[in-house]
Amino acid sequence: MSSMRSRAVAPAPPRSTRPTAVAATPTQLRVATELFARRTRRPRFHRGTGPALRDLLEDGLGPLVTDRRADDPLVLAKRTLAHVETCEGLVVAERAVGFAWSTAAGRGAVAHKAVELSMTLRVCPAPLDLVDLAIERLIDGDRGIRGWLLDLPPAERAELRGAAADWVVKFQDTFPVLQPAWRPRLESLLTVDLCGGRVLLRGKVDLALGRPEGTQARVLIVDFKSGRPQAVHAADLGFYALLETIRVGVPPYRLATFSLDSGAWAAEDVDPGVLGAAARRTVEAAARIVAVDRGGAPKLRPGPACRWCPAAAHCPAAPAASAPRGCADARVALAMPSASRALSMSG
Repeated sequence: MSSMRSRAVAPAPPRSTRPTAVAATPTQLRVATELFARRTRRPRFHRGTGPALRDLLEDGLGPLVTDRRADDPLVLAKRTLAHVETCEGLVVAERAVGFAWSTAAGRGAVAHKAVELSMTLRVCPAPLDLVDLAIERLIDGDRGIRGWLLDLPPAERAELRGAAADWVVKFQDTFPVLQPAWRPRLESLLTVDLCGGRVLLRGKVDLALGRPEGTQARVLIVDFKSGRPQAVHAADLGFYALLETIRVGVPPYRLATFSLDSGAWAAEDVDPGVLGAAARRTVEAAARIVAVDRGGAPKLRPGPACRWCPAAAHCPAAPAASAPRGCADARVALAMPSASRALSMSG
């Protein structure tokens, strides 16, 4: 009897806090083998690569910013460079109205935060719980998105949760589990000051893995997208490679755009040609921005971007069918008269 009683009251063994190992999916294995290219010999670069790129940029940008002050720099980001190539009028219009959080931008911020938490928590919750925790952390610590998240109506907040959780699930299904030894960096901010602080290059990398060893390139940079990779994505990643090279002195070995919807990717190995093209693209974009700032007419290029451009309703180049938000865009036009005049001049 005593033995039975002792067995009945004996405490249960503690539950393990380690996450249960899950077998990798075929896509995860293919990413680890093909995209990471673990068996491929990593290239080495001259130790003067970073300083040479800085000199190239400053030689091209310096004459453009002689009238700038260090407390009011010309800021060049991935989005700005892409929009200059898409349509200079889009740059003017977005400058006038400023950045505004959208469902797509909010989903990306929440999903990235959820993935970051999944790497650092001892016990990884289910995707939807991760998303809820990510929203709480962003509200507590990110002033930029806090107000937007707090003001979301319940239905839109529910849609945001679902969309972000879908992103997290797709990431977990297709990308290998990130190991601490890979030194993963999520939403990693890169900045480069040039020309005595009169130019600021800024980018935020979705994911960077690895670290260089001496002059040997061992970093992989990945940009996650929904949908199919596009041609402009390679140029965007080249800009990230430029910033990383100037920061560390060694380029990444590979750049990749990864589609979460399809589990496919487009990758490019970094060489001096990729870095030189990124530097020239940056200088050319800056020259076009400065020309518009000094009164030049922006070059308008009608295309898919007209569907979300804030100035589409009154832009002479935009197709009428691309501007369904007429009343809202009319208010935008009143709020940016100088941009409206510039757009009209370019017609």
